[in-house]
Amino acid sequence: MTDVPRHDVPLFGRSGFTLIDGRQIHYLEWGAGGSPAVLCLHGGGQTAYMFEELGAALRERYHVLAPDLPDHGDSDPVDATDRHALAATVQPFCADFGLSRIAIVGASLGGILAITYAAQRADAVGAIVLIDVGHRLEEAGVMKIMDFMKAHESFGSLEEAAAEIAKYLPYRKAVRPERLRRNLRQRADGRWIWKHGYSRRLRADGELHARTWRNVIDGLDRDAAALRCPVLVLRGAASDVLSDEGAQEVTTLIPNARLAIVDNAGHLAAGDNPSSTVNLVSSFLNEIRW
Repeated sequence: MTDVPRHDVPLFGRSGFTLIDGRQIHYLEWGAGGSPAVLCLHGGGQTAYMFEELGAALRERYHVLAPDLPDHGDSDPVDATDRHALAATVQPFCADFGLSRIAIVGASLGGILAITYAAQRADAVGAIVLIDVGHRLEEAGVMKIMDFMKAHESFGSLEEAAAEIAKYLPYRKAVRPERLRRNLRQRADGRWIWKHGYSRRLRADGELHARTWRNVIDGLDRDAAALRCPVLVLRGAASDVLSDEGAQEVTTLIPNARLAIVDNAGHLAAGDNPSSTVNLVSSFLNEIRW
């Protein structure tokens, strides 16, 4: 009997694919349909697996879905990559699962999309958690992310990739090479490349992105001010992307927002300190009776 490759199934959850308008979308899922829905949107360069601990923790009370965003993980790209085009993929995905009203947990880029979508569809969003993102981001921190994404065209092995990621993520306890198959795919020549298109685009026109990255958050302050649902802003205590002042500003700007700090965490707070992130998100959803 030959070994049949299996897709990585998350802890206590499910891994699946759906086609929407001919575009393949990979997603992770926890809990039962019909329960209050929580949609998790990952950050740029990440995949849905960043929410594995959160999905596993919330599964008894909520129906948790985490798609790979366009051109990330195992999801196909869309033609445009601005925040409005990416946010426009949220409603068809929710409709595919029969979700009319959701809470959104959005990390970094996912948080930008959460604000964008909720500003357009206030009736469809009952709560938001923003993980280390706001309308004011720090140039040095954003450039550090971009530099890392374009630094490595490929890796010779998963062990090599793990060593480089460990240097980049000082707050991460361990980077296990075998788990990096979630973020990397192997080319025909045996080398490993990222499962997202950002690194390729940055290497192709990195100077353009360096000059124009703020276009991604252009108008986000107006959208944030338009939110009316309860919002929890989480900041990684050591984040170099969302400063303490930036976190305070977006919390003040959003009418019904509160701020909490994820200790021992940088910008990728959900992975740096999953236990604290899970507790803060779960407590917030309990408090608002989601």
